[in-house]
Amino acid sequence: MKTLFKTTILITFLTLISFNIFAQSKYSVVVTVKGIQQRTGKIFATISNDENSFPQGGGIKSATAELTKEGEIILKFEGILEGKYAIVLFQDLNGDNKLDMNGQMPAEPFGFSNLTMLMGPPNFEQCAFDLNEDKNIAISLFSF
Repeated sequence: MKTLFKTTILITFLTLISFNIFAQSKYSVVVTVKGIQQRTGKIFATISNDENSFPQGGGIKSATAELTKEGEIILKFEGILEGKYAIVLFQDLNGDNKLDMNGQMPAEPFGFSNLTMLMGPPNFEQCAFDLNEDKNIAISLFSF
């Protein structure tokens, strides 16, 4: 009986330790969209930690917000593990749920985290930020 009790205590102790060792912190990212010229459509955003597929796809979570007549547009990503991430977003003006292109150039407003000036298509490193606490990020829309 003593052996069973000791074994049960040991297993419980090891289980609790393993949860603490392998548990990763999760954070929230709140995105405020700036520079909205046209107050129609929706904003679509994706957060990614995959530099090989950024910015075309491969995001781990997406968020959508309807545009309102006035005020800030806020998007939230909840439960994101610690790491390096980048965000891409666009404003869908015509309701087709995709970023329309005019040749090689986006025909609808778009934006990236950590980018205030655009000199060609950005890569993951230019847009990336470290997530090790809850973050508030402002992203400005670009239009051509």
